[in-house]
Order: sequence, then structure tokens, then C-alpha cells
Amino acid sequence: MIFRLSRFVRSLLVALAYSAIGASAVLLIAGIVYLNQQADLEVWHLADLDAEFTEASGVTTFAAYLAREERLFEQLNEKVYARIAADERRQINRYHRNSLSDPARRSPNWNRSFVRRAASPKAGVLLLHGMSDSPYSLRAIGEKLNAAGATVLGLRLPGHGTAPSGLVEVRWQDMAAAVRLAMRQLADEVGASGEGAAPPLYIVGYSTGAALAVNYALATLDDGALAKVDKLVLLSPAIGVSSAAVLAVWQARLGHLLGLEKLAWNVILPEYDPYKYGSFAVNAGDLVYRLTTQIQSRLDALSGSGKLDGFPPLLAFSSVVDATVSAPALVSGLFERLPAGGHELVLFDINR
Repeated sequence: MIFRLSRFVRSLLVALAYSAIGASAVLLIAGIVYLNQQADLEVWHLADLDAEFTEASGVTTFAAYLAREERLFEQLNEKVYARIAADERRQINRYHRNSLSDPARRSPNWNRSFVRRAASPKAGVLLLHGMSDSPYSLRAIGEKLNAAGATVLGLRLPGHGTAPSGLVEVRWQDMAAAVRLAMRQLADEVGASGEGAAPPLYIVGYSTGAALAVNYALATLDDGALAKVDKLVLLSPAIGVSSAAVLAVWQARLGHLLGLEKLAWNVILPEYDPYKYGSFAVNAGDLVYRLTTQIQSRLDALSGSGKLDGFPPLLAFSSVVDATVSAPALVSGLFERLPAGGHELVLFDINR
């Protein structure tokens, strides 16, 4: 009797296993079909802008970074603006030249890196925008700080300000390398890299830009050659993201395997905003996840060494109802891991 029952249980388990595999396969196929039914990819989703800066570009100065950026925007004209389909030449398409959404109609073009110099700078401020944004998103803060006597550098992060295709291959290491170049330039601009008293250096970072600011500040604790930052101001910092981001990259990998390019995208939307992408590549979310993981690894390595005592004072603003970044992760993943040092967190909530 026991033997027959065991055989029955084994048969039942095998049947359940096959059913689970079949159900998973059906769900996978349904998911692929659903994602592949997104809007068609356009030239701005597919353009290979290989003039973009990467960590391996061999660029060692910010002047060379700007020169490469100039070539990148020339390439954008050649590979995107000059090649859009006739039915995409609309007044609210940012890639239709002279449309209402064309950023080139406005001066300056806030998709590009910029420097606003003060005659006798009281401080140097680096502005780091968020994922899929551009320097435009922090330009109002930069203008006010410049008017108050600061030299301000607004950095266009690699992959941004051009076409959404720029987010398909970019890595967080490329962005971190650009931040190092910009900080060295800012230190030179205000004299912070010389001898004697010098104006302080600040970083204002938004979302992914905030995570890059934290990553840079942690790197300075191990690398004395990097320009020191005196204070960080973080806006909606991406210190923790949804656990679903861990799995998102497999969507793109599956799409590559099956030759389905649309699976490289979480969202495919019209591009009407002059300074922000509407479409969002899967790689962008994976990049943020990997960057936050890198920050935790750096904190692990520095904990107990006493080096975290040198982390600069931190002022952060976050919303507890933010659907993109996690306020609890900001507390547990950063504030609770730093020694006391004048850090401050401002939280916004809904009226309760």
C-alpha cells in the first residue's frame, strides 16, 4: 500500500512539474508577444552613435570630452535628424528639424554640457542629472548658484541628450568616468587643485546623478588623486531600486537571442520632449541597479576601516511615495551606514 502511494505521489509530482513548466512557457510566450506588440522602433531607437564617450575612449581631459561631445552631436544630425521618415516630420517630434520640439531652436541647447563661470568663485558646483534626462533638468538650480557666485558645471552624462538608442549600451562605468573628468575640470576652474585655501566643491545630483555623486565621494576615500568633494546635495537619490530591476536585463538578453529588438525596451513612446527621452531602454534600469550594487560594495569595503569618517556632509531630499526610487533604501543603504557627520535627510509625504 505504501509502495503504491509513493508511486502515486511521484506521478502526481511529475504531472505538477510538467504543468508548471507548461504554464511558465505559456506565460513567457505571452509576455514576449505582449512586449513585441509595442510601437515600432524608429531611427532614434536604432541609431548607433559611436562618437559617444565611454570609459575606454582614451579621453583624459574635460576639453577632450567636450570635443567628443561636439562630434557626437554632428553624428546625431547625420544618423537621426537627416534620416527620419516622412511621416515622422511633425511639429512635436524633437528629431524633426525646426519643429516645436527641436532643442536646437533654443539657445543654448540644454542637452549639452555647460559651464557657467564666476569671476571670483565662492564655490564650484557639479550638476548631475537623472536617467533619460539632460543637463536641462538642473539648469535652473545652476543659474541661481552661478548668480550667487559659484562656478557651475552641468555635465551631460554619456547616453543622454541625443537619442534614446544611447541608453541601450551605456554602462555606469562610462558615467562614472565622465564624472571624474568633470570634477577635475571644476577643481581647476576654481583653483581647488592648487595650494592654499580654495573654494569648496559641491555636487548636486538628481536620481541616478545622485547615485553617481555618492559613488564618486566614496571613490575619493580610496584615491587621493581625485578632487575632494566638500558636500553632496542629493535630490530623489537612486540608492535603492525595485527588486524587479534584477530580472529586467534578461528581457533584453532574450530579445537579442530571438532577434526581437523591441524586447530591449521597457517603454517605446513618442519623442516630443526636447530634453528628456520618452522611451526607456531595459539597459538603463539595469545600469541603475548595478550602480546601486557598486555603492553597497564600496560601503562594505570601507566599513570598519575608519575611512568613512571622511565622507562629506550629505543633504538629501526624497519622497516616501516615490514610485521609482526607494526612500527606505536611502535610509538603510546610505544614511545608517555613514558615521555621524552633519548629514541631513528631508522626506516629503502626502497629507495623512
